[in-house]
Amino acid sequence: MSAVRRFVLLGALALAVLPTPAEAGRRPFIWVWDTEIVPKGDVELEQWLWAKSRAPGVPERTSSYWIWWAPVFGLTQRLELAVPFQVLATRDHTQLESFDADLRLRLNPRGDDAPWQGLLRVAYHHTIHTAQPSRLDANLVQSFETEGGLRLVLDLGAQVGLPALRGQEGPVRLLGTYAAGVSLPLVEDELRASLEAFGEIPLQGIPGGQHHFVGADLAWTFGRTWVTLGVLVGLTPLFPETPQFMPRLIWAVVL
Repeated sequence: MSAVRRFVLLGALALAVLPTPAEAGRRPFIWVWDTEIVPKGDVELEQWLWAKSRAPGVPERTSSYWIWWAPVFGLTQRLELAVPFQVLATRDHTQLESFDADLRLRLNPRGDDAPWQGLLRVAYHHTIHTAQPSRLDANLVQSFETEGGLRLVLDLGAQVGLPALRGQEGPVRLLGTYAAGVSLPLVEDELRASLEAFGEIPLQGIPGGQHHFVGADLAWTFGRTWVTLGVLVGLTPLFPETPQFMPRLIWAVVL
């Protein structure tokens, strides 16, 4: 092998293994849906580890833990598709809870650097070993980012539980959700700190009351990987049926 060919091969190998700028559909929040998506042609492997602690108003309800895992496909510069499954564990059992088909449509294509960006999310959530019905989810998300990197996001959503999808009887269940977050860069393109709020408001056919949370997050991007860690604290003095804590760890890597 000539010296030139060896040099070319070594250069190609170095480019393949050296860290590259992250192109993942990264998010600085653990609960707020954001407007970033995976680039066209890329595949991102994303995993969530999260939990709900006990609620003071429902002492018989044990803490619950979830693993959410999905490939996320960049279909176009506007559209990505996630195909996750979720495993639920409690003190008494561990089981496969659900499969999803999750589409996120960015209203402006990737590469558009306008400060205002919008996204529409539509998902089908198919439940398995749970009493909850399968459902349709929708979220409308709006983000705004200043030249200094301060990021504001508002996320309004709805979940429509349809017992008939699993051959069950019962009324349609309707849940309204909201989330909002503010994120500030600590190290440009690498480290962000965020505050967020999240709430669930039963509108039809869902027992129990409202749930409202506030919390803080830390997001780190390195190479083609991003990690976000945070915890939401329930407003249990006002809503005793709300879990006291909901921590979540999200990590993802672009293949």
